[in-house]
Amino acid sequence: MKVLFVNPYIYDFSAYDLWLRPLGLYYLAANVRRYSDAEIYWLDALDRFQDGMEIRSREDGRGKYPREFVEKPEIYQDVPRNYSRYGIPLELFQSKMAAFPEMDVILVTSLMTYWLQGLQFTLKLLKQRFPRAKIVLGGILPSLAPTETQSLLPADHYVSGYGENAVLRFLEGLGARVSYTPVLADNIESPLPAVDLAGTQKYVPLLTSRGCPLHCSYCASRLLNPVFLERRPQDILSEIEQRRRVFNSRHFIIFDDALLLNKKKRFLPVFSRLARDKQTRSRFHTPNGLHASEIDRESALVLHAAGFATLRLSFESLAPDILRRSDGKVNRKQMENAVNCLERAGYRRGQLGAYLLFGYPGQTVEDMEKSLAFIKGLGLVPHLSVFSPVPGTVDFIELQQRGVLATPLDLLETNKIYFLYQKSGFSLEAILQIKEMAATISHANLEAAEGDPL
Repeated sequence: MKVLFVNPYIYDFSAYDLWLRPLGLYYLAANVRRYSDAEIYWLDALDRFQDGMEIRSREDGRGKYPREFVEKPEIYQDVPRNYSRYGIPLELFQSKMAAFPEMDVILVTSLMTYWLQGLQFTLKLLKQRFPRAKIVLGGILPSLAPTETQSLLPADHYVSGYGENAVLRFLEGLGARVSYTPVLADNIESPLPAVDLAGTQKYVPLLTSRGCPLHCSYCASRLLNPVFLERRPQDILSEIEQRRRVFNSRHFIIFDDALLLNKKKRFLPVFSRLARDKQTRSRFHTPNGLHASEIDRESALVLHAAGFATLRLSFESLAPDILRRSDGKVNRKQMENAVNCLERAGYRRGQLGAYLLFGYPGQTVEDMEKSLAFIKGLGLVPHLSVFSPVPGTVDFIELQQRGVLATPLDLLETNKIYFLYQKSGFSLEAILQIKEMAATISHANLEAAEGDPL
């Protein structure tokens, strides 16, 4: 049995490769390879490092996706931004498909709910090339919006939630020889994700836990991961060592939603050990953001000594309502303490970033000005995290009940840029004002600290 794993194109107003890796698909490929007799094939429309690509990248692996302007859907006509398809050139995607043998099964992942058109485009290409293959669609979309997914994205099978065992059962039903992997338990150990399928192993993803125990009203982490599962420290260390030894990997991208929570159980044992390792230096990056309330003197020292090069703190806002809906995960005093600890540990403040929610329902220009002024005073680099209404979350349900979002769900309404310009209540002038303010603060704080843009 021949099985093709596919990471699809993106259709959006903007997309940037901030170490975006299809980690769930890597895990699925590893499981199918370990526990079945299927032949594995791989096709990633977003891998900028694969053969046939002209790589333009920063030293740490971040970079721009190739893009092609496309026509905006009707719902987006009043959004004053260009709309594009992001990913490898279409000719390269098609040539790679043409080189493959006929497939029996094609496993396609999904991420943002509003990247619907990218999936539709990719599925059309796959069906044209492999008309007899069974299509299996998994990932974020069928997990958060199963009804809409099945009506808009025709496939032979849909996987909601964790896919390791579901995919193996599906393959077995088609005649593959399968030996089942154990059901996910507290240690969540599986075969290591199949990063060997990627175009480069210089920058590899790393997961030390699944989910988050907090209850932020705008976040879907608990919907996708109902139980907060943590890996054993020794297993994490073994994976890092294997990546270093086999692939000479030096940049590790932490995919955790809650890396520092329960830090004495997982983070400190792992990274204290790595901090003492003076022979093989690695660089760690946290694009998902860290809980600032968990950063004390000890954890700050470990972050610096272990080689965490990209630190972004989850600040969100000073607005009381947003703080409440963020499950009280950080306040002004905790943020100040975290930054002081990180500075004493050896970081320059201009090396540190902070996420601020932008476009949140009910948010005002004054809220944004106060939050940005606070970040400016701390000497941090602000990153505007534009609010996206995620299906199934408390905020999404409230917005539907108030008639701000359509019922039944229109997946394209969940696009963050669309929501910012059309639904957030911010005027075009206010949006431009806030973006300019953030850019000015970023430039000033970077220049003052002689930091690198994070």
